[in-house]
Amino acid sequence: MISRLFLPGVDLRFCALSGAPLTGAVCRHDPKNAATVIDGLDLTGRAPGTLLHWRRSGRGDWLGIVHYTLSYIDGRAHRELFRDQLVPAYALEPRHDGKPLQ
Repeated sequence: MISRLFLPGVDLRFCALSGAPLTGAVCRHDPKNAATVIDGLDLTGRAPGTLLHWRRSGRGDWLGIVHYTLSYIDGRAHRELFRDQLVPAYALEPRHDGKPLQ
């Protein structure tokens, strides 16, 4: 059940994608293809984002339409902004840092 406290326009952070059972959505790590990509995106930890809308799947799951930013593994200052991405509700939580997305 989704908390309606997450209203559109609320800043969010979402949980690490690496452990989330997304049934094929977003991306999955395949250990047999493991490699260190020094200029790859960092999909561990949390990422800041902003919730735009809620949508319901045909199976009843809630999905947030979210803008979020990701860092790179190599530690560069630039963060990549991804717009209008579907993120499962269980991976979203409010953030309270007040910082705008970059």
